[in-house]
Amino acid sequence: MMPVVIPNNVLEKIRIQLNVPYEQIGLLIGGVSNGQLIISDAISGTYGASRSISVFSPEVLAEIADDIINGRITGRIVGWYHSHLGTGIFMSPIDIETHMRLQQFSNEIVAMIVDTSINQFGIFTYDPRLGCLTQIPEEYIIIV
Repeated sequence: MMPVVIPNNVLEKIRIQLNVPYEQIGLLIGGVSNGQLIISDAISGTYGASRSISVFSPEVLAEIADDIINGRITGRIVGWYHSHLGTGIFMSPIDIETHMRLQQFSNEIVAMIVDTSINQFGIFTYDPRLGCLTQIPEEYIIIV
C-alpha cells in the first residue's frame, strides 16, 4: 500500500471548503514521488441541490483539466474529497461510483471522506488484491 502525504495547509483548505451545511466535493492534486502519493492542493468542485448528494459538474472537471494541461495547476488529479454530514467515514454507493469513474484514468486515485460533524477523515483506495475499495490505515497517512 502506498503511503499518502498531505500537508496541514491542504487539510485546512479542505476544512474551510467543507464548512457549510451541505455536502461538498472536490479534487485532490499532486503526484507520486519516492513511492508516496503526495497531495499538494485541493480544488473545490460543485455540490448537488440535496444535503446528501454531491456530484462533479462536467464544466468544473473540464476547466480543471484545461488548467492542468495549460500549466495553471501544477500536478495531476490524484484523488477527490467529499463531506459527510454526521453519517461517518465510509464509502456510500454513490461515492464508490464516483471513485471508479475517476480511477479509470489512474490506479493511484484516492478518496478522502470527511465527516465535518466530528472533524475526522479517512482515505480510501482500490486494492487490486481484494478487488474493492479499502480504507488506508492511519500509519500510511503522513500529515506534514
